[in-house]
Amino acid sequence: MKLHALFATLVLGAVASLTTPPVHAQDACASFLCMAGKVQGKESVPGCTAPVEAFFSPSLYIYDEEGIDWPLTSANRFRFLSTCPGSNGTNSGILTEIITEYGMQAD
Repeated sequence: MKLHALFATLVLGAVASLTTPPVHAQDACASFLCMAGKVQGKESVPGCTAPVEAFFSPSLYIYDEEGIDWPLTSANRFRFLSTCPGSNGTNSGILTEIITEYGMQAD
């Protein structure tokens, strides 16, 4: 009986991990929404400080021998925001606007 309970727990855990979006995607969705607000001219939105900082995070910068490689950094930011399921499909135009306006900026 204990073996069945253990197996059931493992199966439920595996299913739950498949249906829960990864934390990275959740962060990307917050960044996508906040950056979409910036594109629409809303510079100061409550709760958007951390998501906007995540978009401009140095961890997303790509460097070459001369410093920051802005085209690759822009592409990396695009990939980051693309991990949010809501950034694709009908919202892909907004994603393009965000990258066009802010993809190659330091902040």
